[in-house]
Amino acid sequence: MDLLVVGAGPTGLAVMKALNEAGISFVGTEAHEEVGGNWHHGVYPSAAIISSRRTTEFPDDPMPASWPDFPSAAQMAAYYKGFADRHDLRRHIRFRSEVASVRPDGDAWTVTWNEGASERFRGVLVANGHHWDRRWPSWIDAFRGERLHSKDYKQRSQLDGRRVLVIGAGNSGCDLVCESSRFGASVDWSIRRGVHILPKSIGGRPTVEWMSPWLPVPVQRALMAMVLRITVGPLERLGLPTPAQRLFETHPTVSSDVLHQLEHGRIRVRPDVASVEGTTVTFADGQVGTYDLVVCATGFHVSFPFLPAGLVPVDGPVARLVGGMVRPDARHLWVLATGQARYGIGPLLRPMAQLLAEWIGLQDELSVPLGRVLMQAGVRVSDTHLVDPHQVLRDVRRGRRATPWLRRLAARHGWVGAPGPVLQPLVA
Repeated sequence: MDLLVVGAGPTGLAVMKALNEAGISFVGTEAHEEVGGNWHHGVYPSAAIISSRRTTEFPDDPMPASWPDFPSAAQMAAYYKGFADRHDLRRHIRFRSEVASVRPDGDAWTVTWNEGASERFRGVLVANGHHWDRRWPSWIDAFRGERLHSKDYKQRSQLDGRRVLVIGAGNSGCDLVCESSRFGASVDWSIRRGVHILPKSIGGRPTVEWMSPWLPVPVQRALMAMVLRITVGPLERLGLPTPAQRLFETHPTVSSDVLHQLEHGRIRVRPDVASVEGTTVTFADGQVGTYDLVVCATGFHVSFPFLPAGLVPVDGPVARLVGGMVRPDARHLWVLATGQARYGIGPLLRPMAQLLAEWIGLQDELSVPLGRVLMQAGVRVSDTHLVDPHQVLRDVRRGRRATPWLRRLAARHGWVGAPGPVLQPLVA
């Protein structure tokens, strides 16, 4: 039986290429009509990457050198389409084909499609992304004006002439508060807690490229904090709350534009929302505002609605996976790229996909889930969604070197042999 790769975004494409190279038979499925994931169907035309071109491209398939440091949404979509073409991946992908459910079925997984047909696969690789299951503020139903999630912003006419309140200070929040400052009648920005805002470039070089892999994170933090004091200054001068967390303890917010708009007084900063009545919002400091439109840049839930409930435990933004990839009770169920990297994912996905191809071969030799072997080897269950890209690359290199040792460890426990059921609950 084939493997099934769910999703043809950046992660799915990287995995498909690695499987092709390893001679592993697979079928890809994509709910939309084209590859590229969020860059094809989920962003607005004026969007651009916040990580740089060099930290986003696949290392063995670089973007054109003539492209800017921060490619546009159209360029990113073109890059992934070209990647699929250059590596002959389209012939493996079923487009406009959506998975309704994945269920254990003895030594295989039964996949049911939205149209009702079912097929059996020996393994499922989940690469459906985590920028689709919209998270809303708890009070949003009390607001009687128009509401819009960042996922659904597509064009300036959605903002034209409106009194806008933007919720959220992440990267989407920065983008949309800047868009609102240009096209809305007015814009307020509700920030629940302070964040560190990094400019896109420092000294003519993308900020993310200043992060040297040989420097420990505390040293990176100290050096970047010093540079930010010189180049940006205290964020409080712009009316922003003081961050309570240290730099890099949360996913970084990168935007030169929002700093520019704040310096020109085009954005009014508000604290957290306390209550809502009709179209009037009362904030935590007692001030009020009336709005036509609330734009919620409040992120997304990590969810896998087609998998059995509880099979992949999710704690807030964290999918609880062994090594960030597998469960100890499920054979050939691979859940991929659920974390948030500090910069672009291209350099991470390629080696991760190569390691995955090796471990798929190892799983074929085992009667138990590979996650059980990894736990026996001391690999931990993920407890954060934040990803240090340099640490991931080191872990992947160690993982590839450790594959023969994992095989011997499994043999010592009697776990090598004919495949058992795909679902094997742990016994206390």
